[in-house]
Amino acid sequence: MSEVVVSAAIRNTVNAINRTQASFDKSSLRLATGLKVNSALDAPQNFFASQSLNNRASDLTRLLDGIGQSIRTVEEAVSGVQAVEKLLNQAEAVVQESLTIVESGGIDPAIYDEEIDLSPQPLNTQISNSNPEFYYRLNNTVANTGSSASGGNASLNSGASFGGGALYSNGTGQDSVQFDGVDDRIRVSDSALINTGTTDQRTVELTFNANTVAGRQVLYEEGANVNGLTIYIDNGLLRVEAEDDSGGNRYGNLDISAPIVAGQTYHAAFVYSGSNVTVNGNPSTFIGYLDGAEIGRESTGSDTLFPSHSGDIGIGGVSGGVQFHDGEDNTANGYNFDGRISDVAIYNRSLSESELFNHANSLEGSTTLISLNREYNAILEQIDRLVIDAQYRGINLLDGDDLTTQFNENNSSTLVTEGADFRWRSLGLIDREFDSISSIQNILSRIRPATLEVRAFGNTLANDLNIITSRRGFTEQTVNALRSGADDLTLLDQNEEGANLLASQTRLELATTSLSLAAQSQASTLTLFG
Repeated sequence: MSEVVVSAAIRNTVNAINRTQASFDKSSLRLATGLKVNSALDAPQNFFASQSLNNRASDLTRLLDGIGQSIRTVEEAVSGVQAVEKLLNQAEAVVQESLTIVESGGIDPAIYDEEIDLSPQPLNTQISNSNPEFYYRLNNTVANTGSSASGGNASLNSGASFGGGALYSNGTGQDSVQFDGVDDRIRVSDSALINTGTTDQRTVELTFNANTVAGRQVLYEEGANVNGLTIYIDNGLLRVEAEDDSGGNRYGNLDISAPIVAGQTYHAAFVYSGSNVTVNGNPSTFIGYLDGAEIGRESTGSDTLFPSHSGDIGIGGVSGGVQFHDGEDNTANGYNFDGRISDVAIYNRSLSESELFNHANSLEGSTTLISLNREYNAILEQIDRLVIDAQYRGINLLDGDDLTTQFNENNSSTLVTEGADFRWRSLGLIDREFDSISSIQNILSRIRPATLEVRAFGNTLANDLNIITSRRGFTEQTVNALRSGADDLTLLDQNEEGANLLASQTRLELATTSLSLAAQSQASTLTLFG
């Protein structure tokens, strides 16, 4: 096939048309997008600079959403503060009206008497929360409710029975084991956490009520002729005993006692601590407690461990030997308790004096009658309910939550709006008794400081709200400036680009005409020489 010969004029015209078409297409794209820089190929520096500005503007726009939510959260808290202040003003009016009636010798119909339970937390709850190694509650079960370690299983022997009755009034479901004073006892099997392992700390506590305090009766014992820990009754005395007959640093009979009477419920305990543990500032001590009060202490010298020993533990009687203040008795059984025992707990740590005091003073519940004002109580209840409801998307500035508002992309600029607790107890409105003029005046005197506290917090919220709102306006202006700067780098001048498009279109038409004329001229030349 012979090559097609194109004249130089036609070739130049075709190239001109291509260049003009490219210019036309470029102007068309710019007019269609409104941008003079559509890709990095158009103007790399402008393209990437504009992209960076737009990216930061997008980041700040996302922050604006969070700032807006912070504003709503604070506004909700401000509304709550205003409502709480109104309720406090109403409470002040109610109390003032009641005071006026009482001072005039009248009877306020809003005042009524109510029985209040002042009972402490029940003993079994306190013991469970103290995490004993073993806890034998003895209320229809001897199952250990403490550690999950092996051993330490308790079993009733020789007639000891459940259903002895409650030894104290506070709490529900309390009962005891009855011992007949003849041969009844509870045997606790060996456990590394009680007797077959060593420990530098030991606390044992129990509750008991003796039918008689005559003779010698064992309440709790572990160990025998070498070492032992014992709680027992000895002719009208409660004794706690510790002895270690082995090792070079042994201690002899450590005897602590206090008088007791029959028919009364007691809480008894001992605390043993080695020299590496300090109790009330004294290392190496053995301390006895009766009803939460220390009845004496003895030093264990340089002995730092209560050693291991064999033989089961006895509750309400001896199980294989026992230590007393006046010597040892290796009799397998005997010294049985006549009475009832409950809530035996064993710890391998030294309970503090305050812990044992709280345990001992939890036995009896108590109630009292107080005079209350139903209108005042209703307002207090509504204050708490309002505080609970004054939350926005899970953040409640009136219930102690804090709010952090982020103002820039790297978290270097933030504002923490600290919350406060505005429930009525936290506001100091703890007195509610309307039983006398002075008590009503005391209630009234607490309302005004609470109102001032609420107002002060409202001012703080208003200040933070103004800061957040100002930062939102600043951020919005920054976003606009960034987007405008990005547009300055990439947007086109439509008038200029329209003229370019028109010029390109005209040049394209002229070039097309020129190409047609050149083609006709070449055809005529070929015909002439053909």
